[in-house]
Amino acid sequence: MTAGAGKRDKGEKGTQGIAGHESRITSSLTAASVIGEKGRRVQMPKGQSKPGKKALMKVTDVGHSTMLIELAGLKILTDPWFTDPILGIVTHSREIGMSIDELPEIDLILISHSHFDHCDMKALARLNRSAVVIVPESKTATRIRRLGYSDVSVLSPWEARKVSTLRVTALPADHLAPECTYVISGDERALFFGGDTRYMRDLREIGEKFDITVALLPMNGLSFPFVGKLVMDPADAAEAAIQLKTRTVIPIHYNISLTIPLLRQLFERGAPGSPKQLAAELKKRNRHVRMVALSPGESWVCEQ
Repeated sequence: MTAGAGKRDKGEKGTQGIAGHESRITSSLTAASVIGEKGRRVQMPKGQSKPGKKALMKVTDVGHSTMLIELAGLKILTDPWFTDPILGIVTHSREIGMSIDELPEIDLILISHSHFDHCDMKALARLNRSAVVIVPESKTATRIRRLGYSDVSVLSPWEARKVSTLRVTALPADHLAPECTYVISGDERALFFGGDTRYMRDLREIGEKFDITVALLPMNGLSFPFVGKLVMDPADAAEAAIQLKTRTVIPIHYNISLTIPLLRQLFERGAPGSPKQLAAELKKRNRHVRMVALSPGESWVCEQ
């Protein structure tokens, strides 16, 4: 089934909810390696982001859960995090692939939740205010409007709104903070963005309602004593891919660490998930799902 059901409704809450609320594994991180007939990886030179004439969708890894998505002529930025380190402690484990100044003009910013590694207010203050912003709750929307953004929508799970020719549907998530995952639909393609959700039963329903081309899935398995798992681990992400019925998986939410050595060791023990583990888990379940692990600044291009 192709995403897009439901009617549009004006106002902060976007449109009405949806009724009832693309065989092989690629784990190499080598730039420009071919990953299959329907997609390829390219090393994206900084400052260049325009897809080729045949490209229908391009996904560029900026870092962590910050991804630059190009679809239907629009440029979408997810969960912006550029300030590094945050509070002098939280940092990217690998250099980010693109600075704010190297980004193209953004048409749409998707924010899964308000945690600082997903909603960087200092970065938002430097991005073009003409972008549409979609968030999961009103408090964050208010803070972003104060930065000068005029088109900010709050969507609850199963609500949607149109952004030019794209349709963005907010979907359930499971995290400590109020959070949404999203499906972006356009040009007969649909992309699932998983923020940093835990595994949840709703993924099966999402997979039934949308024909998902590629899923961006968190997988570092972050957990803490007495709190438990906060983010999907590789086994969870592999199962999520099966439930979503996606054809391609791009792992996200693993480019994060701490600056203090002792704390970094403890943190990394609690967030051990890696793309190599995800590839192995996918291989156990379904060889028809491809995994593309992007390095910062590297892009995956869907051409069919």
